[in-house]
Amino acid sequence: MRILACLCVLAVILLAGCGGDVDRAHPAQSQAPPNPSVSLATESVEVTQAEYRGWQGLRMSNGLVVLIAVPDIGGRVMEYKLNGHPFLWTNPEEYGRTYPPPSTESERVWHNFGGYKVWPAPQSEWGGPGDPVGSQLDGGKWTAEIVKSNGQVGEIKLTSPPDPSVTGLQITRRIRLFSGGTRVEVAETFSNVSDHDIRWSVWDVTQVPGSLSSNSAADKESRIYFPLNPNSKMKGGYVKLIDDPAGDSQWEVIKDLNVMRVSYGGQTGKIGADSFGGWIGHVDEIHNMAYIKRFDVAKLNEFPDQGSTVEVYTSGTLSYMEVEVLSELFKLKPGENRTVTRDWFAAAMPGPMVEVGKVASVNEPLKLAEADGKLALTGTFGVFAEGKAILSSADEQGKTKDEILTFPASPVAPLAIKEQFERPKNATQLVLDLKNANGSPLGRIASVELPKAEAQVVATK
Repeated sequence: MRILACLCVLAVILLAGCGGDVDRAHPAQSQAPPNPSVSLATESVEVTQAEYRGWQGLRMSNGLVVLIAVPDIGGRVMEYKLNGHPFLWTNPEEYGRTYPPPSTESERVWHNFGGYKVWPAPQSEWGGPGDPVGSQLDGGKWTAEIVKSNGQVGEIKLTSPPDPSVTGLQITRRIRLFSGGTRVEVAETFSNVSDHDIRWSVWDVTQVPGSLSSNSAADKESRIYFPLNPNSKMKGGYVKLIDDPAGDSQWEVIKDLNVMRVSYGGQTGKIGADSFGGWIGHVDEIHNMAYIKRFDVAKLNEFPDQGSTVEVYTSGTLSYMEVEVLSELFKLKPGENRTVTRDWFAAAMPGPMVEVGKVASVNEPLKLAEADGKLALTGTFGVFAEGKAILSSADEQGKTKDEILTFPASPVAPLAIKEQFERPKNATQLVLDLKNANGSPLGRIASVELPKAEAQVVATK
């Protein structure tokens, strides 16, 4: 069983491009709140080679987002920023360092670089981290290729050394960044390079900060959210995989929403859950910035760790947590492969995170009340792309009729709605849709039914 060794206000756009962290002791202060009507996105994604903290990396940027991957330390993603705000925890003690693979058991040491990586699960069958003797999946030198250097989509490919003797795996990571928003597609391919059948789960691990400033080692405002399974076989919807020495101080179920909230307390602990909601997210609730993963779940299949699809680890020695997603267990014959894809998003929004859709995350669902012949509408969201949010009347099937209000929308500022207007005619509901700067539809943020009388109705989509 593994024993793991033991984010700041928005920075200026220049910092986002340099690859450096924001100084948490003296976070950069904006002169004014971000203006969502001013576009930060460039027309094309740019992918280049770049130096990063003493390593050579691959840098992807679309004006809003910067992502940097480092091949020489297991192909890790070491930076993911929105307008200069860093979402990943990295370990300064390891900056610029690389290590030869261990040749004996006594040389096995896990070098906790931070960032994002993927491991084979179950962990008990893998034997890491660090890498077992003969394997280099976690800390080895991966190869790297820029697949597409510019355009509407940028793409890179990272490939691990083959590991025929320990896990039977070779891992290929393809990362795509899209223009106009914060979406990153991360596709992990497990290939069987051995001469026998193997069985694994794709276990992705993102380390996020537990300390949001230099003033404390642990901030409870560093929080992770995910939906619980209402039909869970686990007591309370989750299982403890490593006991928190402080009891249940870090784990809290928001019962009316059936959402788990993990508040970082600087204690070592770990939970898993058979969550089928398809999302998990971290929110820096001091600076109101969110990092989100969306994924598909093969509900009828077998999962590791007592059936866990998501897991959260909290470190008691270094100030970080882990946002983890596990695929179903699958078998591979020699020469076969399996690809598992997850999408990342980032957005400015406060906590709690109560739902995540394809184009936005939800802090406060749309709420609609009627008084004195007018409708009062409220809601708060984090949107994943630049453009406009259009409020329209709609029929029972959700087909839009008339536009009512338009709001500027950008990932760099929460979409907070508080409006009053006349009740539309011949409509049964209101819908909030996101369109890009060219007016092309991106998807529905939320919808709410019109009240039949003076009552409050809540709905999300």
